[in-house]
Amino acid sequence: MSYERNLAFNLRVRGLPESEIAEVLDEVRAHQAASGSSAAAEFGPAEEYAKQFPKGKRRTAGKTITSVGAALALAYLLLAVLLVLLFKIDIRDFVGPITLMPAAVVILASILAGFLTDYFKPVQRLRTAN
Repeated sequence: MSYERNLAFNLRVRGLPESEIAEVLDEVRAHQAASGSSAAAEFGPAEEYAKQFPKGKRRTAGKTITSVGAALALAYLLLAVLLVLLFKIDIRDFVGPITLMPAAVVILASILAGFLTDYFKPVQRLRTAN
């Protein structure tokens, strides 16, 4: 796990826009190149360094994926209840005896996919004038 990836992830979680994250990472790289020491030695742990930036209200792609997964799981549960109440169709005939398992799998998969999306998303580099 690189310092830059960890810092970018923590800044995304705090809600910073991608342009600001790119600026912060460019500054860290420049300072690292000028001083010759590691970023962790200069700025401390990425989690702590990210805490100095203000929290924003921006939704990341990972949060969106997690929200969509939770909404799909809730829709599945609502469908299961409505099928039983309105049409007397028991969804357990189709998914097996554990009715909640598909919803739990969708929620867990969306949480994992959201985390991995935010963690591995590359940071766009700032365009420098030539």
